[in-house]
Amino acid sequence: MPNPLSISLAGLRRDDAAAPWTGGARNAIQWGGTLGIRGVQLDATAPGMRARELDRSGRRDVAALLRRMELELTGLDLWLPGEHLLDPAHVDRAAAAVVGAIGLAAEIAPLAGAGGRLVSLTLPPKVGPDVLAQIVGEAARQGVRLADHAWPPRAVEGVGAATVGIGLDPAAVALAGEAIGDAAARMAERVVSARLCDLSSAGRVLPGSADGRLDVLAYRVALSLAPGVVPVVVDVRGLSEQDEGARRMIADWKGE
Repeated sequence: MPNPLSISLAGLRRDDAAAPWTGGARNAIQWGGTLGIRGVQLDATAPGMRARELDRSGRRDVAALLRRMELELTGLDLWLPGEHLLDPAHVDRAAAAVVGAIGLAAEIAPLAGAGGRLVSLTLPPKVGPDVLAQIVGEAARQGVRLADHAWPPRAVEGVGAATVGIGLDPAAVALAGEAIGDAAARMAERVVSARLCDLSSAGRVLPGSADGRLDVLAYRVALSLAPGVVPVVVDVRGLSEQDEGARRMIADWKGE
């Protein structure tokens, strides 16, 4: 089965009044529905989409909008500054945000349809064992998978360890100086979510760019080795033309 495509709503620029997602998180979902793919990854840090801002009625409304747009939820993105999970001044609030996102995924996913019980995040290597145990334990209790996008990937042990898989980010792998396709193949059995993005010496670029690091064919082959269904999440963070970039990545991946 081919890896389903999804669009991440995280990192959409809010400084462009003409952007099709201007106006809030629900407009971003509606934009996702115009891209010709079925999957969407919600931004759990966006105003109006944070767990603490959505009561039960609001969560039902989000799920209903996804159904109307015929979008399947592939998970939530929660890109918190890694240092917030390390700094005593921020760690309690950051951990609460992760726990909140886990609960949000657990509640919205069954209302929106099959799948979607996943939170993508980056857990810093030196996160405290108590904090990690709290996060992993809550994910296990709620039946939510965590896609940890830290590279190199961590080995998680103990109660709930099976809930933590690898979120594969080609840009992070490239930044670590590794060949993306080789790394993806080596870790394929643990991958639960994979980004579609690329990195050059100047920053994030479209996959297939002349100065990019991603060998798209090798990446496809590596992801085909992963057990189960691993969504490929189009990631437009850092791109200047995000609407056009998303559409180009989708068309190129689909071979159109």
